[in-house]
Parts: sequence; C-alpha cells; structure tokens
Amino acid sequence: MAEYWLVDGFATYLYGLKLIAIAVALAMLVSGVDDLFIDAVYWLRATWRRLTVYRRHDRLEYRALYEREEQPLAIMVPAWHETGVIGRMAELAATRFDYENYQIFVGTYPNDPDTQRDVDEVCARFPNVHKVVCARPGPTSKADCLNNVLDAIFQFERKARLSFAGFILHDAEDVISDMELRLFNYLVDRKDLIQIPVYPFERPWYNFTSLHYLDEFAELHSKDVPVREAVSGQVPSAGVGTCFSRRAVIALLEDGDGIAFDVQSLTEDYDIGFRLKEKGMEEVFVRFPVIREARSTPNLRWRLGMHERDTNVICVREYFPDTFQTAVRQKSRWIIGIVYQGFKTHKWSRNWRLNYFLWRDRKGALTNFLSFAASLILLQLLALLLYQWLAPDPYHFLSIFEGDGWLVTLLWINLLLMSNRMLQRLIFVTRYYGLVQGLMSIPRLFWGNIINFMANWRALSQIIAQGDPRRVAWDKTTHDFPSLGEENRARRPLGQILVSQGVLSKARLAE
Repeated sequence: MAEYWLVDGFATYLYGLKLIAIAVALAMLVSGVDDLFIDAVYWLRATWRRLTVYRRHDRLEYRALYEREEQPLAIMVPAWHETGVIGRMAELAATRFDYENYQIFVGTYPNDPDTQRDVDEVCARFPNVHKVVCARPGPTSKADCLNNVLDAIFQFERKARLSFAGFILHDAEDVISDMELRLFNYLVDRKDLIQIPVYPFERPWYNFTSLHYLDEFAELHSKDVPVREAVSGQVPSAGVGTCFSRRAVIALLEDGDGIAFDVQSLTEDYDIGFRLKEKGMEEVFVRFPVIREARSTPNLRWRLGMHERDTNVICVREYFPDTFQTAVRQKSRWIIGIVYQGFKTHKWSRNWRLNYFLWRDRKGALTNFLSFAASLILLQLLALLLYQWLAPDPYHFLSIFEGDGWLVTLLWINLLLMSNRMLQRLIFVTRYYGLVQGLMSIPRLFWGNIINFMANWRALSQIIAQGDPRRVAWDKTTHDFPSLGEENRARRPLGQILVSQGVLSKARLAE
C-alpha cells in the first residue's frame, strides 16, 4: 500500500514539475526574444554600415589622433589594500603612454601605509604621479575615494594654474593601452562620457570562473553596448577606461552639491551614465583599432578566428577574480548596485528606449534564477530517464510534456534561442581571443549561470539582512596585476639595475 502512495505522490510531484517548467519556459521565451532583438539590430546595423557608410567614407586611421593638440588629462585611481599592484600599475601607465600632458592621481587611505609606500616609490620616480590621502580611514567606498581624488585634482589645478579637459577612471589592476589618452583627447571636446572596451586577461583553460568574465565582456563590449548606444544614446560606464569631460564633471558636482560620485551607490560608474544622459550630455562607446603595419603575409590569427580590427582595439586589460567565492562577491555587488539600488535611484522614464535598456539591466535578477531553475528541471528529467533505462523493473511515467503540442513547440523555440545565444557568444569571444576560447565559452556558459545564481542569492540575502539595498556595505575585490615583462624591466631605477648586475652593493647604493 505504501508503495502505491509513493507512486501517486511522485506522479503529483511530476505534475507540479510540469507547471513550474511551463512558467520557466514562458519566461525564458520572453528573455530569449529580447536577446534576439539585440542580435538582429547589431547584425543589421553592421551590414548596413558595411554596405553604405564604409563604401562612401574611409575609416578613421590612428594617425588622425595626433592631429589634436594635447590637452591636460587627469587619471583617477582609487586604491585600498593594493600593495604590490598599484605601484606596478602606475609605473606601467607612466612609462608606456604615447602622450605627455597628463597627471595620475592615486587615492589612498590613512590606515593603509603599505599601499601609500608603494605609491610614494612611484611618485619619487615620476613627477606626474600624485598620492592622495582620503580624509576618512578605509575602507569607505570607491565613490568616496574618487570624491577625495577629485577634490585633490581641483587643488592641483589651482596651484598649477591649468584646467583638465578630461577626467579618466581606472582601477589599480588595469593595463592601459598606450593610445588611450590620444583617443580621449581627440573626442573629449565633443563627448561628455567616453567608454572604451574592457577585455579580461586569459588564465589557464580550466579556470572557468575567471574565464567566464572573458566570455561576458567579449559579447557585452562587442555587441550589446554598441547596440545600446545606437538605439538609446546612453552608455553605462564600466568604471575603468571611462573619460568624463570637464562639462560632465562640473555638472555632476553641481547636481550633488559638491559631491560628484554617490557614496551610497555600489556601482557609482553605472549611476553616472544615467545622470549625465538626463542632463542631455553626449555619451559614446568607442571601439577604435590601432593597426600600425599592413599585413604582408596571411595572418595566422585570422585563420584561428581572430579578427584583426577587433584584436587591435584600444581597450583596458585586467585580471578578474579566479575563485568562485570572490566572483560571487563581486557580482553580488554589481547586482545590488545595478538592479536593486537602480530601482530606487533610476525610475522608469517617458523615454521607451531608455526604459527598454533599464529592463535589460534589471532582468538579470530574474533570468539568473530562471537559468538555474531550468538546469535543475533538466537534471531531474534526466535522472528519471536514467532510472527507467537502467532499473531492472522500473515504473514508467508519462513524460510531463505528453499531449501538450504547444509546450513541445515552446521548448523547441527555446532550444533554438539558446543555440543562438551560444553561437553569438562563440562568435564574439572568437573575434578577440581565438577559436579555442570561443569553443570553450559554450561549457563556461553553464558555469557562469551557477555563479550568477549564487551572486543573486547573496545579493538578496544582504538586502534582506540590511533592510535596504542602499545600506549594503561596499565589498572590495582582490586584484592581480600581470608581470611587466622584459619591455619594462629596463625601466627600473638605475640603482636597482646596477645592484642586480653586481656593479654596486646595496650598502654602496644606500650611501
């Protein structure tokens, strides 16, 4: 008798699973059609430009960037517990830029002497690198640190009797393109927010956690953000590789009563893109390739799928978290700032284009759970199938999709939409990183879904614990910086070089 009750209970469970599967499938259809729209706009626009615009006009070459006179530019770098990272970043930036008229301002904290020491060493060698000590002990937030840096920049302007034309955001782990400042200098008189792509550095193939960032940014900054700019004219700042015009910074200061960056926001960069758009300012996302030599022989990378113009764009390179826990922490901060704080800060407007991209930003709070739920349903159905195949005398249950032709059709449509998602991801990852990484992006897609689900869960837990998304504390990400390599070893201080070659002893050098 108990056996029959168990069978009846399991049949009821399968019926409930069917209802959940229907709800998940319908929601995934809406999300899939939404993503398909972005894909269609991108490819139609790219085809139209290739057939019309680029046949009538030559593409702008990198030499045109030298035609503009160098204007003073300020680079802002917040740093909290960045020992061993910030010094190398500032050194690399100060030695590789193809630009002269710039200053680097590094924000440090009074209770972080190790980071200050690193910055002091760089400041001693490069007169255009400046240390800023925040008024409050750390950690506060990235926005608070940037406000302190911005105040120091204006003090520097008064003493030096100059005015910076552009204010550039970077993080301590960034590797910056040598032509970045020339590009910003070329555009800053006409645009108020200029964003360049971010391409994460590769790690070993088995590090799915770090490499899933590579997949997401490759598609986001090759397709999604360019479409967003074309449709709505609004560009979200990535927090790095962003240049604000002087007009924009002054407007932000006036809007915030002397405070440019919202100290309660966990994603102050995303927030600023909307604030500037509301003020009618011009925003642009720039994918500008620098190709210095024509190819005289077939490019091997092209045969592996890498596109010459894509692989040579002016961009920011950096390492992203390589452990599951740190990735979840970072992404939960992004979710809280963009989705939950964004709901309270950026209301729906009368501009349907802007509302559409607000919806796309916020739908992740739902789709991350949907993707995880779909995976769980699939695993349960596969387990039932294996039971019926392998058990010696199994009970045979009807498929939860039996007799519902419309539901089967819906699942096939979702399968096609999912296949398209994988194809788009493969194309844009391959363009920059090559075919091997493009193919590996497909299994990484499922691992990324797990990370995004856990980040969403953590974000909700933090909000429930605090009672308000704006009360959630800023959560710092630990950073890595790549080896500078042979090119920059020759740029070490002369004393270090002489000691390493045995010409001087450390004692003699100190004397």
